[in-house]
Amino acid sequence: MNTQPLRIIHRNDLPVGGFAGIVETHMVKSPLIWKDAKNRKDISHGLGDFIYLASGYFKPNEGAPLHPHNDVDIVSVILNGAVGHKGSLGDGTVIEGPGVQVQRAGTGMQHAEFSMNNTKAEILQIWFLPPETGLEPAYQNFALKQGELATVLGGNGGESFHSNMVCQVGYIAKGQTVDCEQPFIAMITEGTAKANGVSVQAGDLIEGDSLELKSDDDFGLVLIKSK
Repeated sequence: MNTQPLRIIHRNDLPVGGFAGIVETHMVKSPLIWKDAKNRKDISHGLGDFIYLASGYFKPNEGAPLHPHNDVDIVSVILNGAVGHKGSLGDGTVIEGPGVQVQRAGTGMQHAEFSMNNTKAEILQIWFLPPETGLEPAYQNFALKQGELATVLGGNGGESFHSNMVCQVGYIAKGQTVDCEQPFIAMITEGTAKANGVSVQAGDLIEGDSLELKSDDDFGLVLIKSK
């Protein structure tokens, strides 16, 4: 059994904020981008080019108005509900949860995101610095399936955008184990598990130097590590 110590951050221990039609809890903010984050001992400061993670939801029929981004890779994990997009990338697309949209802002893009119906849409917003600046804006969509992790950023073979980081998202069936033998940050999005022998549950962010994650039951996972 892996007994390496872990840091576990519980979402419910952190302040809740948001703007417009978004309710969110900031769980990762890198001092490389947000200088005041270095004084936050209650959150993670990220890992390499992984700079930001917020857990929250779009209010029913509401969301974020049109706003710009550049030189950032944005991974939007829609856990449930349906999220619509307007703007210069993926205009008119709808992502049904569970699903992922990855937007490479590159030289610049604008977008708006919002719940498509009368129920809230639970999401994770995850930001990465791109491997280089000035890339061409683009986007990709991924469906999530039970029993597997999808590599939505930093994969091999061109199935996802090149990155210095690897981001995997998916659902792990009861009885399966996920191992990571390098520094990592992980988020439990659904269910419960044992992380290096310690119980974790939905809403927990985990970071450490290595990980053995065993399922007590089916659970959802985001796993981020350097490539």
